[in-house]
Amino acid sequence: MKIPFKLCSLVLTSFLLFTSVPIAVSAAYPGTQEPAYAKWGRLAVFETGKRYPDYDIVDYLYVGRTLAQNGDNIERFKLWIKKGSSEKGVVVTITLTPNRVFKSISFQETDR
Repeated sequence: MKIPFKLCSLVLTSFLLFTSVPIAVSAAYPGTQEPAYAKWGRLAVFETGKRYPDYDIVDYLYVGRTLAQNGDNIERFKLWIKKGSSEKGVVVTITLTPNRVFKSISFQETDR
């Protein structure tokens, strides 16, 4: 059976293209790091999931970091959760010592 040249070149090109995509993607962003707040964002999402097990987390926002008067670092996140047609926001506040060690976490529900 004779395979047409165009078909062979198309198959070979497709193979080379699709096998090299992951290499090209990882090479496009060398040395990228996750943001400093990512560790605490994962904790906020995990603890919100435990506190509201019947809800799905549908959105996530890093609000920012502030410094308390006693030197503690405060990381704030806002998560939007949904259960059926019920939706609400949850502001998660994570308090860290000046050495950035976990101290406490608190939750405040919001309607927006």
